[in-house]
Amino acid sequence: MFATIYRDGAETIPTPFEIASLKTWIASEFNAIFCEVKFWTGDISLAECKANFSRYGVLNISTAHNSHPYLTASQNAKFRAIHDWHHIIIGADDSLSGEQATYFYAKNKAPRSIGWILFSEIVLQAASAIYFGEFKAQKLVRIESF
Repeated sequence: MFATIYRDGAETIPTPFEIASLKTWIASEFNAIFCEVKFWTGDISLAECKANFSRYGVLNISTAHNSHPYLTASQNAKFRAIHDWHHIIIGADDSLSGEQATYFYAKNKAPRSIGWILFSEIVLQAASAIYFGEFKAQKLVRIESF
């Protein structure tokens, strides 16, 4: 269901306030990561990220395929770091239920105005990638009930 909502859903353009709120939240959350973050140009799975953190205390984050319609490459990479950090600190895997858990964790730390963006970025996009076996073109899809 979530996968097709993302694939078929109309793209929603966030307001300037929502974009500014997202960028402020990203900056704040990234600064709260208490370990070293290293950005890599290659792909890094969540399992590899977790193993490297467990072994070396370093959060390795991929910057591959790093374009985003509303964030700079740096902001998007920091968002990825925050997301993987949330996976680590709550012990969530990269299944759909793990993605939902990280969404709820992030949502509880974020301004209410960006909850729908986080749902689209975390749950809908992940559901689409899991179901269809690849990431679709990035967009934001607004679902009011989340």
